[in-house]
Amino acid sequence: MASKVIVLGSVNGRFAAAFKKLGVLHAKNQFACCIATGNLFGTDENEDEENENELSQLLNGQIEIPVTTYFTVGTRPFPARIAERLEKAAETDDDSLDGNEICPNLHYLGKRSVTKTAEGLRIVALGGLLVENDGAASADGVVRKGPSTDVCLPFHSVADEASLRGAHGADILLTAIWPRGIQQGSSQALPDTALRAVPSSDGLADLVAALRPRYHITSSPDVGGQDAFFYEREAFFYPERPDSSHSLAIDVTRFLSLASWGNTAKAKSLYAFGLSREAPTLVPAGCTPSPFLGRANGPKKRKSPLEAEPYSRFSQDGRGGSGRQGGGRHGKRSRRDEQSHIPLGPDRCFFCLSNPNLPTHMIASIGDDAYLATAKGPLPLPTTFAEQGLVAPPCTENGETGGHQKGWRASFPGHMIMVPLSHAATISAGAMHTVGNAGITTQTDGQQVASRTFCEMTRFRESLQTMVASRTQQRLGAVTWEISRQRNVHVHWQFVPVPADLVMGGLVEAAFRVEAANLELPPLVTAAQGPVSVEGGENENGEDYKPMEGDYFRVWIWAPTQTQTETKTRQGDDRDTDGQPGRVVGTTLVMHLDEGSYFDLQYGRRVVAKLLGLEATRTVWQDCLQTEAEEEADVAAFRAAYAPWDFTMAE
Repeated sequence: MASKVIVLGSVNGRFAAAFKKLGVLHAKNQFACCIATGNLFGTDENEDEENENELSQLLNGQIEIPVTTYFTVGTRPFPARIAERLEKAAETDDDSLDGNEICPNLHYLGKRSVTKTAEGLRIVALGGLLVENDGAASADGVVRKGPSTDVCLPFHSVADEASLRGAHGADILLTAIWPRGIQQGSSQALPDTALRAVPSSDGLADLVAALRPRYHITSSPDVGGQDAFFYEREAFFYPERPDSSHSLAIDVTRFLSLASWGNTAKAKSLYAFGLSREAPTLVPAGCTPSPFLGRANGPKKRKSPLEAEPYSRFSQDGRGGSGRQGGGRHGKRSRRDEQSHIPLGPDRCFFCLSNPNLPTHMIASIGDDAYLATAKGPLPLPTTFAEQGLVAPPCTENGETGGHQKGWRASFPGHMIMVPLSHAATISAGAMHTVGNAGITTQTDGQQVASRTFCEMTRFRESLQTMVASRTQQRLGAVTWEISRQRNVHVHWQFVPVPADLVMGGLVEAAFRVEAANLELPPLVTAAQGPVSVEGGENENGEDYKPMEGDYFRVWIWAPTQTQTETKTRQGDDRDTDGQPGRVVGTTLVMHLDEGSYFDLQYGRRVVAKLLGLEATRTVWQDCLQTEAEEEADVAAFRAAYAPWDFTMAE
């Protein structure tokens, strides 16, 4: 059953009118609680006679508060009488004083707090403006007194923002300022005057990303007059994350900023909603990706405060994040209505070429039905496979250097992704039937599109395998994995080189099976596959491709053997070979995911990281982010190395 909550904008000391209106609404709706945002109190009563009178009435019980109301400090200091009341309660052991109750039904949450209400709602509060230099440190380096340590002053510190990230979730996050970048990806425009007036914080953006609150509630600045505004951003969802219950629930946040009570612009200053205890299992219509993708582990490389960050594209899961949570099908209805439950169109998808925020500098090759790009936050380092010979040639045909290192040792990570041009969750007839993207019309038969797409992605995979084997004289093989689920945003394959001897010795296959057992995932089964070629693709014409039913994880494990001659010349020889291995070893493993089954989206990356000895530092893609210059250098080196096998360049 949902708990009804009402939110109130800055009251600014006009208690009588605000709580009278609240009483009328409460009589009809029976709210569980009220959240008062912004500045509940007016200016100091010694300066404003009207505020002094209303505050006296409030403290004397002459103004009834009809429902339990919670508040925190806003952007102004508390009036002297309120500050004295709170300070006295904090310093005394008198049980007659409730330290957080100003008067019946009016409770101060504290400047920084985590509160669970009688109805079971979890409220995380962080009041005040951000202050960078918070007092002076004592001899032991600890700041014990400063603006943010005073419970009545409207300031909090960077440490306050960081400490609340350990609160482990929130139904409601109440703050006095906005998280920086909240408007990113939103179609809800704000006037320039509003943007200039809104105080915001990077640390608060990190806090939202970590807590994933159901509702984030704050107040719009007291700009006054016709400039007062209410702002409700579209709901936004996050990548999946671990859940011990293996739930299919999706984390969704709704951001509300209430206008001040009684504003002349008649902007909304009261807002009611029902907070269900059941989290959604499908992405709500109109939802956008979180504007704070990649911030859950704390601050990353940041742009200037006013510079909008592009969507995190080429990430390690379908929503731009690295978390994990329950996977699997949502049943027949989800499959039938798949496209209607995925609100992201091609213009906002992390992987679609029509997205204006797409970092096109990472694209290496574009075919008719799929494209090839470097991965964001690559698993290997640029130098991981340099010793084996995975480097660009000395120069391209026009004489330019191939990579970011001068000369011919221009190494690159080799972590690539293959992406369909069609905006689809799976490579299936149903998912690709109505896609009008990248030149594919809605009249195109979905089976033909799926077949062509699978064929071209297979050609990319096999050409990458051949390139890796040839450049390294068969020292490297490769692993490619696919996560196919109805709840994906945009399906893609990931390719990472691995030492060939690990494949030949069966260690790669064993690693996938052992990690699946450790994570209590469904078992891997060996899938039937046709002849594994070096030049051509499986189902070359795309006519015989039949997608597997249901949701699944699939991995292709591939490596060539060395011929006797190649083995003798491998040490210290940087010449290209003819790319012809003595024998090819290939295995395809499939893990079928049933409805409600738990699946770790980082399973494939975790296995390969352990095989390469990089699990300590390279398992989480957000920890491996590069600068744009580094990404461009890796793409340049890869293109130079891949050019002889890039079938999209053939006339």
